[in-house]
Amino acid sequence: MRHTRQRSLNSWLKAAATLCLLAAVAQACSVPVFRYALERWQADPYEVFVFHHGKLTATQQAQVDRLTRDGEAGKTFANVRVKACDLDNNPDPDLLALWKNQNPNQKTGQETSQKITTPWMAVHYPVASRNPTPVWQGPLTDARVTALLKSPMRKTIADRLIQGHTSVFVLLESGNQAADDKAATLILARLAHLETNLKLPEISEEDIAQGLVLIDPEDLKVKFSLLRLSRKNAAETMFIEMLLSSEDDLREDTPQPMAFPIFGRGRALYALVGKGINNDTIDAAGADLTGPCTCTVKEQNPGIDMLMPVAWDQLVQRLPEADKPLPPLVGLTGFGEEPQDNNTDDLQNTGIQTTGEATQQTATTNDDSNNSTDSKPGPQQTPEDSTTETSFGSTDNVGFLAMVTGLALVGIWLFVKRRR
Repeated sequence: MRHTRQRSLNSWLKAAATLCLLAAVAQACSVPVFRYALERWQADPYEVFVFHHGKLTATQQAQVDRLTRDGEAGKTFANVRVKACDLDNNPDPDLLALWKNQNPNQKTGQETSQKITTPWMAVHYPVASRNPTPVWQGPLTDARVTALLKSPMRKTIADRLIQGHTSVFVLLESGNQAADDKAATLILARLAHLETNLKLPEISEEDIAQGLVLIDPEDLKVKFSLLRLSRKNAAETMFIEMLLSSEDDLREDTPQPMAFPIFGRGRALYALVGKGINNDTIDAAGADLTGPCTCTVKEQNPGIDMLMPVAWDQLVQRLPEADKPLPPLVGLTGFGEEPQDNNTDDLQNTGIQTTGEATQQTATTNDDSNNSTDSKPGPQQTPEDSTTETSFGSTDNVGFLAMVTGLALVGIWLFVKRRR
């Protein structure tokens, strides 16, 4: 009788464990990573802290207000939230500790030799990134707020991702023209090879029925492009800092060319540096982005979000016909209009070249977005709401809990089996 009960228990445990593990596997998705990320992974909000003594002046308060939900950041759907801290008015202990740790001489931004003066702005990566390195820190100025919220390069990246590019590779130049040109040539050639040879996964009927892809799978294409970014580009200072601080070993005494594959809603996959820019690493990045989304939980995938003022939910929809121009990208107006003339001065987009389907654009642009107008968005996520945290009732967490439960049941089954 005891043997029968044990066998029944063993059978139940194995069946329950199998069901739980199958439920966890079911959280995998056949939609390619780049498309799933574009449609579903909300960009995490950057944290901006403004430290000051006493009441801010009207001008200073206006600068802070630009970063709020009701200000420019909210109107352009920038994934950022701001917190002002009056150091003279019972400051929050955590913010006070952060203030005491401010170091203007560390290698972040252009203020490396400047003393701390208030009001002081500290820009940090999203909490979900678990990256404690500050993006930038320095005196609060209108120009710095503008640089944080606007950049021609980020606008171009967003335009291309919305048009269906698998990824935009950003080549952060070293300043050594020969090395930078060599890296660009290699990347372009390999991206063209990937466009020809990479095959997208077949999207399952179940995933299509569940609405896990917004466009006809037949419209999905493998398309890469390259943008070159000079470290001396004044209009891109904040974007450059976001890239350089995304990993803890990217700031070198002798800079090397660095390539950042950016996909989804402005998520940088990882950096390819110097000799690490080669066919194997480019192939690996291409395979990662075009393979099926085996884990739909964003934080369990590599990469870090860039600050992108884009109304993604409004703009990510069915791809337009290839020969038709895109409609105006409402929600991208904060970036400024992309230059139309490629033969203007050195601080504008120049030298568009095409190799197969991979496009190179040398981007050393000025921020001409002061002539743009505010968009009038409809319902959309706000910076404060655009966190990727989910409740225990969400699909992703149900899968995670199912997997943990399944593993626990397997352990119990093995334990019972050993006791027999």
